[in-house]
Amino acid sequence: MRYTLEIQKLLLQTQNESLRPREKANLLKEAIRIADDNEDVEWATEMRLDLIYELNLLSADAEEITVFSKILDDYENHKDVIKEDDLLWKYKWIWACTFDVPDIPMEQVKAVGEDYKTRILRNGYSLRSYYHRWSVECIWMRQYDKAKEYIDKMLAEKIDDQSCEACELNFMLDYYLETGQFDEAYSRAQPLITKQVTCYEANLRAFLKLSYYALKAGKPEIAADMCARAEEGLAGREKDEYLLSYMGLFVAYNMMTKPERGWEYVERCIDWSLRTNLLKKYRFSCDMVETMKYADRQEVRLSLPEEFPLYRADGGYAVSELRDYFYQQAAELAQRYDARNGNSGYTDRLKEIMSN
Repeated sequence: MRYTLEIQKLLLQTQNESLRPREKANLLKEAIRIADDNEDVEWATEMRLDLIYELNLLSADAEEITVFSKILDDYENHKDVIKEDDLLWKYKWIWACTFDVPDIPMEQVKAVGEDYKTRILRNGYSLRSYYHRWSVECIWMRQYDKAKEYIDKMLAEKIDDQSCEACELNFMLDYYLETGQFDEAYSRAQPLITKQVTCYEANLRAFLKLSYYALKAGKPEIAADMCARAEEGLAGREKDEYLLSYMGLFVAYNMMTKPERGWEYVERCIDWSLRTNLLKKYRFSCDMVETMKYADRQEVRLSLPEEFPLYRADGGYAVSELRDYFYQQAAELAQRYDARNGNSGYTDRLKEIMSN
């Protein structure tokens, strides 16, 4: 069939490692269109799952949700050719996306979670991944008691194919780091540090944040070690914009220890922040408010994109102006998330940064 050759040609192009995720996503969209036109539901579903991977790298939450909704519709109408089990790993991602979009009501977020829960149970999986997601979100809402409850429930469930031990451990560190238990966090992080457990990015994310928290805990040798590991892990990943969530704290660490390196990362990450989702924009903005406290000058020259709202052709920026910009952005987003979540966790996070 001629259409299969057209799709195969497009998929072959996606294997070009020099392509950015957006370019791969566009090729996949065209391949999916051809499969849809020819009513090849099974192949279209397979490619939509691949598309979600690329969209995830782009932090394109709303688009991911739309694509997965189509997958679920096709599954309901074509259970003879689509296996529900094949969809569940990406469904876990989609549920996370609903938390990231503040315009999605919490009732709907919870409903998606319950649907995910139902599907993993009937496919023989434990509730480990379900509890993991709630633990992560409770940490971001600063509901630390609830987060610990979910962590304990997660650890009581068996590890299965819906679980990533490295990712679970990486996110668990946030609870101990944010509640001032650095020694406990560092002890628990050892399997990530020694790479007894690994994932594509979980180990690197641990190094990035441990650099900052070790320095703040008065352990400069550990901080320097984590920084060296982070730098090694970042080599060759200049296109991995989705790392922005944890780069902010690493920028702050560098601003305290190696200001010139810190400003280099500020340039890179501000560029990334213009194309990311709202949650990462909020998190990065909070981290930039923190970072600017340690700035070694009142004015700085940076090469920033023209799309940046404060862009100046001469490259000169007042540090106070940068700090105020990121504060306002974080404050506005915090209000949106808190209104949806029904608490003040996101605003409180920003207030704590400003008061310290």
